[in-house]
Amino acid sequence: MLFLPWSNEEKDLIHINHEETFELNKDLIQQKRSEYIHREANEFEKAFEEQTERGNDDDIDDTNIEYDQDKNEFLIYETGNNEGDIFVEMGINTRTEKVEHFNVPKMIPDADYQRLMRSLNNNQRRYILNVMNLIKNGDKQCFHFINGGAGVGKSTLIKAVYQSILRFYNSLPGSNPETIRTAICAPTGKAAALIDGMTLHSFLSLPVNQCKHKLVKLDSDISNRIGVKLKDLQLLIIDEISMVGFTMFQHVDARLQQIMKSKKPFGEVSVIVLGDFNQLRPVGDKYIFQFNNSYNALVDSSLWSLFELFELTEIMRQKDDKTFAIALSNIAKGTMTLDDIDLLKSRIVSNENLEMMRDAIRIFRSNAEVDTYNTKVLVSLNTEGAIANAYDFCVGDGLASIREKVLNNVKNLKTTETYGLPLKIDLKVGAKYMMTVNIDTEDGLVNGACGKLIMIDYGKLQKTNETVPCRLWIKFSEEKAGRKSRANFHNVMRNRNIDLSLTPIEPVTRQINTRSTNFKVERKQFPLVPCEAMTIYKSQGGTYEKVVVNLKKGMTRSELYVSCSRATKSSGLYLIGD
Repeated sequence: MLFLPWSNEEKDLIHINHEETFELNKDLIQQKRSEYIHREANEFEKAFEEQTERGNDDDIDDTNIEYDQDKNEFLIYETGNNEGDIFVEMGINTRTEKVEHFNVPKMIPDADYQRLMRSLNNNQRRYILNVMNLIKNGDKQCFHFINGGAGVGKSTLIKAVYQSILRFYNSLPGSNPETIRTAICAPTGKAAALIDGMTLHSFLSLPVNQCKHKLVKLDSDISNRIGVKLKDLQLLIIDEISMVGFTMFQHVDARLQQIMKSKKPFGEVSVIVLGDFNQLRPVGDKYIFQFNNSYNALVDSSLWSLFELFELTEIMRQKDDKTFAIALSNIAKGTMTLDDIDLLKSRIVSNENLEMMRDAIRIFRSNAEVDTYNTKVLVSLNTEGAIANAYDFCVGDGLASIREKVLNNVKNLKTTETYGLPLKIDLKVGAKYMMTVNIDTEDGLVNGACGKLIMIDYGKLQKTNETVPCRLWIKFSEEKAGRKSRANFHNVMRNRNIDLSLTPIEPVTRQINTRSTNFKVERKQFPLVPCEAMTIYKSQGGTYEKVVVNLKKGMTRSELYVSCSRATKSSGLYLIGD
């Protein structure tokens, strides 16, 4: 539609049948296209292929850049029949320089907004009126904690608050819709994707291992660039606050003070947090309302003491879902009724009932149980399979013996120490896998996103001629996950007759921390692990249609509550074990 005149964006570009419009205006479009496009895409491809052929005739046994050869061996491959994007297949670096990008939800249509507001209960409406009054007056910083268990409509309230504030700011004279006045964040990629927000780490450039490292101030140029984009920020909304620990909350405060150039709490930005403290405590950190050591308790005032409590209690789910939500709430509070107990007993099944649990996610307490079950399922699958080995390479100068020692040490690291990239992945078509890296939060390709492996593309390493997996096609449980990525591969998928609901996943590279001062290690691997089962901790923040909870003696109330509440309704919950 670049070559067809238009006057109204919605009528002429958005709400139309594009194929029909093209057919009706084909001659005009081709005429206009010829005025601007002087070389067609296939001419570029032909020129590229000719250049590639000339390059292949050159002597590739170049001994002057041994490190680059090793690195490129994994990057450059030929794909035979499974052709993808030519620039990716030939190993050309298409990565651009990293820039600060802020993903903020857009304003929804008026009709959708009105439906959203009508769906609120009285308590939710009162809260929004309260917040809007504070925002409109704009003379006082506010700190709110919205507490509520499963099914009370926290996610709905987040959306309603954000959309109401967005409409108010956009209605002001001279306002710029692109200005960021309100931001929505969550501590994990999975939780951020569910609310169309960002992770706190990416939004505020926080270190990934925030509990183990002292927060280092941003360079002044980076801080200034972020500050320019966030200069009008008035409100920060944080979901899943129970997963944010004391240390991380301190870092959020410190970073906002630096970016907003203010020593006041959170840089004079108002903060609304939502969550449920009946869930599991933060990993490797204290609760947000606890000091991480006795010294802090003596010299610091608690940030948490600034927050005012607002509680959501009314269950917003319908019929059987409402009964289930009430039972979950009673589990969390330790006030289960006989009806609640009967409901859970009705969900107890045996391992023999495999058919009804075929597509369910298994939830265990420990990583060992998860690994055992994942291996068992993968072995049982009589489908196409492959092994995806990570490729580790060193960057730096030093003795070859030290380089080999560093590489060997990296092989013994846990996946949690290699930024989610495992040394080896057992791939089986039909098995479930989970993303371990936040690739694109806006596109839903985040740590914790689950899907089923449908197809494997293979390529050959140029140096060894070894056949290796080069691209995986995943059908994610959430339809919106990978939508942008699928659009980028649309032509490839149509040409190869690939199901348009599949998302291409390719290897990514991450730098791994080592003790060596001379060498840095980078690992290239698919950001996936088998996910027929997951731990209770890993499941927190997600919901699934079918969940099998493996009960064990000694499970805490929080563990039982979190694992059972991963099911969206009682009919999708299955209980097995002690």
